[in-house]
Amino acid sequence: MPATAKAIPLDDLSEEVQLSRQTIARWIDRHLIDAELYWTLNENNEEIRMIKITDQAKDYLVSFAADYREDVVSRTDARQILKQIDRKKIKKLIRAGDVKDVEVDEETRIVVGSIEDYLMARERGETED
Repeated sequence: MPATAKAIPLDDLSEEVQLSRQTIARWIDRHLIDAELYWTLNENNEEIRMIKITDQAKDYLVSFAADYREDVVSRTDARQILKQIDRKKIKKLIRAGDVKDVEVDEETRIVVGSIEDYLMARERGETED
């Protein structure tokens, strides 16, 4: 018997797993998560992004997201996650404390969880772009 997918607002899933909507959508596009995205209208006639996902796929996402947030990446990889190509922007985010950096083998690495926190804040309109 195939699993039944449930539809939930992407914003709700983003908050639950502490990943940006951008990251979740990119993972779906790359078929890393078995889910479907679509747009619908809420009760206020506003467009919202929905995700149709099975409990099994959601459980996998929750587990994977926790590990992913603990990872560290290079500044170059951080720029790719942030969809930023300007090296100065990453340095500025580090200096401002918007993303957390750590030293690994005498190299500055960026904590993925801090990148996701920054992206989520930006998606909520809490930070300047």
